[in-house]
Amino acid sequence: MNYSILIIGAVHAAGAKGLAMLRNIDIDLLRSFVTIAELRSFTRAATALARTQSTISTQVRKLEEIAGQTLLQRSPQEVLLTRAGEDFLGYARRIVALHDEALDVVRAQSVSGRVRLAVMDDYATIVLPETLARFARSHPEVELEVTTGFTRDLIGSLGEAFDLVLATQKAGDGGGEVLRAERTAWAWSDRHDFPPAGPLPLALLKAPNMYREWALAALNEAGRPWRILFSSSSIGAVEAVAAAGGALTVVKAGTAHEGLRLLGEAEGLPQLPASEIALHLAPGRPTPAVRALAGFLTDTLKMTTD
Repeated sequence: MNYSILIIGAVHAAGAKGLAMLRNIDIDLLRSFVTIAELRSFTRAATALARTQSTISTQVRKLEEIAGQTLLQRSPQEVLLTRAGEDFLGYARRIVALHDEALDVVRAQSVSGRVRLAVMDDYATIVLPETLARFARSHPEVELEVTTGFTRDLIGSLGEAFDLVLATQKAGDGGGEVLRAERTAWAWSDRHDFPPAGPLPLALLKAPNMYREWALAALNEAGRPWRILFSSSSIGAVEAVAAAGGALTVVKAGTAHEGLRLLGEAEGLPQLPASEIALHLAPGRPTPAVRALAGFLTDTLKMTTD
């Protein structure tokens, strides 16, 4: 028997197997890449996927090692796709979508009815779109009605107008099922110097609003003079004004507008209370459709350890 041929054949087989293993891409790597590409931000992608930013960065590096190409380029303002990244994005999207669709079909039960969900504006536009789209695909007989607004107004209508409310609340003070902790932070334009003295120009949500109350109470207690420069019922509008360099605002660190930098005690600003995201269920026995959506939201937003 020719043992040299056998040995060479075994080496070639092992090498082929190793190459095949290198070309198998974990779906989590693709999902992180797609989410970063769509949100143009590692921070926002980490929030949307309930992962830390360091985990997201590690996943991208691993994906680029497997691909043998640089797929993303960071800049101070945003994350951009390279030419290879642009070519790869379409394939990654299709693979992730097909993966999720297959799981949803297998897991889905025959559920019908209407679910009335209320949620904060920033979570509705940044964190939840993918989850709600998946829910709609896997439960086509469920009519989903989503309303955005301030937590205080939404909670007051729980059970009457809404079946579920996803709310922002002060850490430890609210009810519901706590799904995630959020860091509350001051924010200022990343293109302009922060004013060291004088009355602070503020862009805040209209009263009554929890973050507005926290901001004013903290500044008053610290003896920092302030003036309201801009007030709106839109989170996006308030944060856009701050990002343009016109005013100081208060944000959830995980969903902050692009162009904002987070500030704190190093800039002489008082500490703000910690907040959390909680899911509130209307009193009474929930319908199967309500339970199904609650499960989707919990799976997406629950706090995880990377």
